[in-house]
Amino acid sequence: MTQETTNKTNTKKQPENKKFSKVAFLESASSTKARLEYEVVLEDGKTYTKNEADKLVNEWKKKGVGA
Repeated sequence: MTQETTNKTNTKKQPENKKFSKVAFLESASSTKARLEYEVVLEDGKTYTKNEADKLVNEWKKKGVGA
């Protein structure tokens, strides 16, 4: 059983390092609100990790109106 656990740990992917396009984020958004946030914040032609995209959205939200 120890070997199985070790193999599962070693083969676990690291999605936080993988980069995706703006289109991929728009297609995978779980809600209309999330889709609109990605549409506004992310740039066409660039790629982002999930953490980078979420950080940009959160910074944009903190700006507020008129900033």
